Amino acid sequence: MTTNSYLTKRNETDLAVIQQALALIELENGWTQGTYCRDADGLEVRPAADVPGQWVRVRTQHVGAGGYVVRTESGATPCSYCLGGALRVAAGYWQDEDPFAALDQVERLESLTLRLANTAAARGWPSLQAYNDDPHTTKADAVLALKRAATHLDAQEQLQL
Repeated sequence: MTTNSYLTKRNETDLAVIQQALALIELENGWTQGTYCRDADGLEVRPAADVPGQWVRVRTQHVGAGGYVVRTESGATPCSYCLGGALRVAAGYWQDEDPFAALDQVERLESLTLRLANTAAARGWPSLQAYNDDPHTTKADAVLALKRAATHLDAQEQLQL
């Protein structure tokens, strides 16, 4: 599947969103630390504020004396995602003109993924971003966290049948 097929998904089940986020992370170079999304060159990308479904590349330039200038360039395409970014893309958070429609689901899935990551590790992270951005967290850890969440949600669905 291409990234765009994930961007058009709406009202997916929790399990479907986790599975789609897992697919995004498992792609070659599909995981990143330190930002929600990056492009093929490793630069940060963000949803375009004025055009739903479009992305912009973020360039930060040091201008001396501790100053920085941030500019954006249109036409960017994300290809790697942090755990939170993958969940947001899979849930359609940045696609719709009302991103908060998917916010409850994203927050619920972030909480579940963090809880499962914390129960599997000796240390506890205060947020999914802290887990994702921990220098000791690897792509394999991110994939495992999502697989645990998928297994948990699948087991819940089986109990409801």
